Amino acid sequence: MDEGSRIRIQVETQTFRFIPGKPIIHDEAVRLAKGIKSGVWVVISHQEPRATFVIEESGSVLVHGIARHEVARLAIEELLLSLGMSDDGLRSEAGDMLISFSLGRAVMLDLAASRFADVSLDERVGCLRIDAKRHKANILVFNNGHGVVLGLSSKRVAEMAIRHWAAQLDEEGALA
Repeated sequence: MDEGSRIRIQVETQTFRFIPGKPIIHDEAVRLAKGIKSGVWVVISHQEPRATFVIEESGSVLVHGIARHEVARLAIEELLLSLGMSDDGLRSEAGDMLISFSLGRAVMLDLAASRFADVSLDERVGCLRIDAKRHKANILVFNNGHGVVLGLSSKRVAEMAIRHWAAQLDEEGALA
């Protein structure tokens, strides 16, 4: 079996920021959209699709819990309509993703941590922490070969980082 075919990668969630043409007024978000005031933010729990909206002090909205931009945009358009607002001038920014993966093989954590300068054993959670500088990400890998990639907004870059480190671990004999 081809080594690369064992690796499975999935985007769990991505953070998006939506900036409406006119800022959302916090009091209206609380009153009309059942938001909850929390300091300088308003938090709204969206049911379908399941997500959390955080209305920032500036009136823009962070979306947590949705992996696809198109779905997040539709959910925000629905929010704006419920507030009696237009989606004219709605802009968006994509933030970090949470990407899970499986290497399809077990990882010998102690061996891997001893062989690489960019790899450390995090005993608090029982995993390797890889500082993937080349890909500007952090990778957490557990002994069962499952892990997550943090700090990236591109699935392709995450895939490259995972494949690079899987090859490095295999080369050092740290994959079982």
